[in-house]
Amino acid sequence: MQLARGLLGIAMARGARLFEAEAVEFDTSARSVGVQLKNGRQIEARSVILATGYVMPAIVQSTIHTVSSSWAIATTPQPQNIWKEGELIWEDSQNYLYARTTSAGRIIVGGEDSDEIIEPKARDALIPEKSHVLARRLAALWPPAQLDVEFRWAGTFDNTKDGLPLIGPVPGAKGVYAAYGYGGNGITFSFLAAQLIGDLIAGSTSELAADFALDRDGSSIGR
Repeated sequence: MQLARGLLGIAMARGARLFEAEAVEFDTSARSVGVQLKNGRQIEARSVILATGYVMPAIVQSTIHTVSSSWAIATTPQPQNIWKEGELIWEDSQNYLYARTTSAGRIIVGGEDSDEIIEPKARDALIPEKSHVLARRLAALWPPAQLDVEFRWAGTFDNTKDGLPLIGPVPGAKGVYAAYGYGGNGITFSFLAAQLIGDLIAGSTSELAADFALDRDGSSIGR
């Protein structure tokens, strides 16, 4: 959140304008794109980029993405108990677990994903139960750890069948582009999306267009 606010602040300092409202409809029938806001106002622009996370507006149709929930915990600071250099640990398994450390010596553990429980209230209701499970898994992974959990939370994210992001023009919506960095590498993919979409708006093309296309079927996975 702090990173997002910082980037918005820099953009505004460079001349960007910020409108705090929900976009509910998109009109691409004219030369410019019309964006109808929930507060009754409308914005017009030559190009519109959708970067709305896992919440897709109705004009975006994709058959290869799935929504999942994930849970995480953070222990109290214990720098004397963390592993050497605090490297990121990530299990290469279907029911994965990841563990990392902070500069204060906390241990953050996450996982226990579910693609069935994605409604926010139901997801958050499982935070206590999932926290106990994650603490037990931390104990098995790293016995020296103290299991005093100070913070616990949950979130929802999106994946794709082939593990690649959805970046590029929105089919059937002239002037509208999507930047969805799915696949577990959102920060990296968001930077890539900024470059690719900027080039597309400027009239360039990319060899990655087909691999990241919103309407691809994901059949290239495993090739």
